[in-house]
Amino acid sequence: MKFQIGQSSLEVCKIIVNNHKDIARITLIAHEVEVNWRQVHKKKKDKLKNMLFSFEHPRIIMHKEYSRDEFIQLNFNDLPFLRKNQVWSINSKVQTYDGKTKHIPMMNFHPEIGSKNDIKKAIKYICKKRRGVLLNSGRFQHYYGDFILDESEWIKFMAEFLMPTILVSPRYIGHRLYNDYCSLRLTSNRNYKPKIPEVIEIL
Repeated sequence: MKFQIGQSSLEVCKIIVNNHKDIARITLIAHEVEVNWRQVHKKKKDKLKNMLFSFEHPRIIMHKEYSRDEFIQLNFNDLPFLRKNQVWSINSKVQTYDGKTKHIPMMNFHPEIGSKNDIKKAIKYICKKRRGVLLNSGRFQHYYGDFILDESEWIKFMAEFLMPTILVSPRYIGHRLYNDYCSLRLTSNRNYKPKIPEVIEIL
């Protein structure tokens, strides 16, 4: 199994799990999608006025756990049906055969300024020469690394991407640290997320 241009996010995740033989269990989460707080309140004064609403976190509707073999065989049609404005995302937190908790590296880029090359520059600096892929999610880009992080490494990974302040929404980092895992979308939604993320570059 190799990364290829045009692969879906689910195909990418299956390749990563297949490449790392110590991964035993993977979790998917179902959650609602809508226009986010930062999109609704674009001006600084409006953000300040509605600051308390910024503390709301996305509501998780369902968790679905898969064994390694089950996940590698998984197809979109196998996922449980969801209601309107709900999608499936993958949870970065995985369980290994020796009982440890680790993370698949993931990042959701919402750049204020900059191009795909600027995103790649940051990924190369933080992830060094380790393999990964960049996906087009419709509005922005998703990153998956083909390596595994322990809990302390994952915290540092998250913090590093926050440092430039212009490539990743601090709200995404905040949500993820609050929940103790990253998540990136696998499925689409007609109203808010009409595109299934697909690979645009292999790093």
